[in-house]
Amino acid sequence: MMEKLWGDNYFNKKEMKWTSNGTTKKGKKLDRCFVKFIMNPVIKLTNSVIEGDEKKMNKMLKACNVELTKKDREKTGKKLLKVVMQRWINAAEAILEMFVLHLPSPRAAQKYRVKYLYEGPQTDALAKAIAACDPDGPLCMYVSKMVPTPDYSRFYAFGRVFSGTIGTGDKVRI
Repeated sequence: MMEKLWGDNYFNKKEMKWTSNGTTKKGKKLDRCFVKFIMNPVIKLTNSVIEGDEKKMNKMLKACNVELTKKDREKTGKKLLKVVMQRWINAAEAILEMFVLHLPSPRAAQKYRVKYLYEGPQTDALAKAIAACDPDGPLCMYVSKMVPTPDYSRFYAFGRVFSGTIGTGDKVRI
C-alpha cells in the first residue's frame, strides 16, 4: 500500500479497485490515496479533538490503538490534541525510521563525502581514516553543540565522530 499512497493513485471504494484514473464511471471525482488514507483521517481526528466530540474521538483512538490516561482526558483543545498526536504518531520514532530507511550508512557515505568533511590533503592519514570510518584512526569529530556546565568551568560537547573512538569521560582538546 505504501507504493499506492504517492502519485496519481486513487481507490474506488464502490468497485474495491485501485486506479490511476481520478474519476468513477459516473464521473464522480476520487480523492488521491494520500488524501483518502492519510490526510482525511488526521483532519477528522484533529477536528473531533478540537471540537470536543468525545464519541467520535474515542472511536478513532480505539481504531488507532491509542490509549489516554485519566489525566490526559481532562485536557481539552490544543493540549489534548498534542497528547493524542504524540501517542498516535511518535515523531521521534518516525524520524529515526526515516533516517534508517533513507540515509546511507556512515561507512558508505563517508567514502564519497570525505572531500566535503575534510579540507586537508585527501591522501593523509586523517582523510583515509574518515573515509573508512576507522575506529582505530585519529579522532575526528564534528561538534554540533556545546553546553556549558552549571559552574561554567567546562563544556559538554555533542557531535558526530567521523574517525577514531571517544568515550564518556574522555578529555579532548578542541
